Amino acid sequence: MNKTWDQLELYQPNILKMLANSIKKQRVAHAYLFEGNRGTGKKNISLLLAKSIFCKELDGYKPCNQCLNCRRIESGNHPDLHVIEPDGQSIKKGQIQALQEEFLKTGVESNKKIYIINHADKMTIMAANSLLKFLEEPNSQTVAILLTENVHRMLNTILSRCQVLSFKPLA
Repeated sequence: MNKTWDQLELYQPNILKMLANSIKKQRVAHAYLFEGNRGTGKKNISLLLAKSIFCKELDGYKPCNQCLNCRRIESGNHPDLHVIEPDGQSIKKGQIQALQEEFLKTGVESNKKIYIINHADKMTIMAANSLLKFLEEPNSQTVAILLTENVHRMLNTILSRCQVLSFKPLA
């Protein structure tokens, strides 16, 4: 799973170029929506972006993959990175509320926090509305990354608050 920037750049060069520019200019968006077919690298690239944000030995925009933060993200153990997966068939309001409560606390290691919502299109209406409030009042130190294969199932109000990146199908 430990894919490097260079490896992922082969699959999604435009997306990685855009993210690299955002990191270099310190203009990372508060919310991204990674949209595209299954297997196009959305989750790998979301974790790579998290590493670039938390990495202690950043090389320009590329994470070192060796420091404690990179290794903890790799092992799914970083206290300031939260990944939400569907609970059964959907992402429920309680999951989003628990995430919001977590984000009211200050970061454990730094003042930054990142959350990744996998299959964001599977949020219930109540969960999506709960998330919407969160996206409307972004904290400057929080980054949201929503992943979906079905962008048409996302609320327009959520889409309008995210920078939407469309992942191209792989050859």
